[in-house]
Amino acid sequence: MVEADRYPGQLDEALNQGVLKRLPLTFLPFVNQQLHQWSYLFPNERQSVERLLVYVAHLNAEQSSALFQDVVELEKRMGVRQWQFSTTEQTIQNSSQLARSPYFQEWRRAVQAVFDAADRNARESHGNPENPPHRLVLLDIPRSLSLNTATAWHRWQGMGKPMQLDLGAAEPKSSPLQLLLAGTASAGGNASEGILQAARNRPAVTHADTWVIEAGVELIDSLVAGETSVTSVSNPVLLSYGRLDTCRQNFSHEMNTMRKDLADADAVFDRLRRVDISPWCPPEVAADPAVREFVRTLYLSGNGAVIFGNSFVEWAASEAFRRARPSLVVARFGVRSKPKPFTGVAVFDNPDQVNPLPAVDDFEGSAVDAQMLALYVWLAAGRYEEYQQSTVCICIAESLSQAYMVAPPEFTLEQESGPVSLSRLGHALRNWIG
Repeated sequence: MVEADRYPGQLDEALNQGVLKRLPLTFLPFVNQQLHQWSYLFPNERQSVERLLVYVAHLNAEQSSALFQDVVELEKRMGVRQWQFSTTEQTIQNSSQLARSPYFQEWRRAVQAVFDAADRNARESHGNPENPPHRLVLLDIPRSLSLNTATAWHRWQGMGKPMQLDLGAAEPKSSPLQLLLAGTASAGGNASEGILQAARNRPAVTHADTWVIEAGVELIDSLVAGETSVTSVSNPVLLSYGRLDTCRQNFSHEMNTMRKDLADADAVFDRLRRVDISPWCPPEVAADPAVREFVRTLYLSGNGAVIFGNSFVEWAASEAFRRARPSLVVARFGVRSKPKPFTGVAVFDNPDQVNPLPAVDDFEGSAVDAQMLALYVWLAAGRYEEYQQSTVCICIAESLSQAYMVAPPEFTLEQESGPVSLSRLGHALRNWIG
């Protein structure tokens, strides 16, 4: 990691005024780590840290003490100053000590209250937009994963409605999702714009405003082939579980070297935080420092992202919502192998290295995964205010020629009753996101 060369004017001024000295002890690991990794943060993350520190810097001593009063009091009850507590970065040992405290949940609420106060101050200073930007979550369960028509959408518990699709015009060499994203070409040579181009054309597009994540390689391979520059601000973040195979294998190998104690785990994780992973990554990831570090953090956070493609898709999408607040997230699930006996998924064993038996595709299990995890992606978005209005979610089940739609009343297709063609769906989504 390297120090950022420059912070925005107001933040730089706040730091020069010694704002960090006014923060409670438990705030320092997060804030110092974010500042140290400034070059690797997405715009939303930078904004969050900047809002907090600029807000605190403008408070007088009495106001600052009042803002942090609950946090400081809880730190005293927890005995934080008697801990072996890192103030430069967030460590497993820090997290373990905090989580073991009986005051942990109170402390989390008190910390969130501080960030909420900083966000309120920013909104009051700059105002809220009258018309929040439209957002789109587009999920795809490929044709290879067969779903049961009667039960495919039961987990969604009526939060939206199923929609029949007419996929007759879909090209055999391209999936419906590929055609929606990239657009289609007619026999006369006329091309229709895809969803990705519509997202690019939005005013004031920021870095990481569009994400495309898949369990396989086909979708990202096709998109990478069409990109003119993998570092353009308007280009989507492209993450493929399959294209990251070398990176995953290296992380898995390193993680399997750790002994089962916190000190050694921190040492291994520290090594993985510092190693240059660029040679392990495909070009679209290696070329973007923020995306490269996102992948590193994703693998270090666990949750099956190193082992299972569908877990990678769900966890990457959830973290994208949390960290970047993108306007467009596309997530495509896929087929995973059956778990092999005598392999330890919990400790990141690579099944193909540990067990010599050949891998066997698990279509049935993958279909169950995809149905559940697609819903989890949508629920993850709903945790954040930005997605609680003016957001459309479409989950396509290719094997059923159906989609499940969760949308506000003003979305064009909300009142559709008959089968919707792929071109009609694409037109509606382009207009929405554009």
